[in-house]
Amino acid sequence: MGSHTEIGYTFDGSFTLFMDNNSAISVAKNPTHHSKMKHVDLRLHWLRDMVESGYISPVRLSTHDMPADLLTKALPRVKVQQFRGLM
Repeated sequence: MGSHTEIGYTFDGSFTLFMDNNSAISVAKNPTHHSKMKHVDLRLHWLRDMVESGYISPVRLSTHDMPADLLTKALPRVKVQQFRGLM
């Protein structure tokens, strides 16, 4: 299904994709054509297929509770300690 299978790793479940953007979740779940999204058409179709097949499950997560920020932003000590336990 993807690069994980190319290296011999098998996974038979689904991935939860935490997102803080309601519009992105809506576009991923809604199969209708969005004329303003032409620049991401190919990737969007792939994402919709993955959501439709149940392989990826997009879930809303508050922007203040996004653990991935630990790897991409300078955060206050409190947030680092909060997110460190989730990784």
